[in-house]
Amino acid sequence: MTSRSRKAIKDKKYMQWVVENRPCFVCQKTLGIINNHQIQFHHLQGKYRLGAMIRDDSVGLPICYPHHHELTFKYGERKYWDEVLELDPKEFADNLYKYYRSNICHRKS
Repeated sequence: MTSRSRKAIKDKKYMQWVVENRPCFVCQKTLGIINNHQIQFHHLQGKYRLGAMIRDDSVGLPICYPHHHELTFKYGERKYWDEVLELDPKEFADNLYKYYRSNICHRKS
């Protein structure tokens, strides 16, 4: 199924779990540290979105406030991942959501 043919997932509990339980993706990958301070949920945009303005909660990352601010206001989505960090966050986002669906959300039911 292509990303354009499926519906966006809306899951506020998932976003809350990410913010409360996961460290900053960027701090881990670039600095090698576990940072749990000021974590925000960042919806991946651009080529990772289902459509122009459709946000899919399953395609997001935990990012600390300083990195989220840098991504949003200094560089922009594509430049930040492709040129500044040289990382593709999509696989991590997909694996994080799969982990949540199979290990976390079923325990709370």
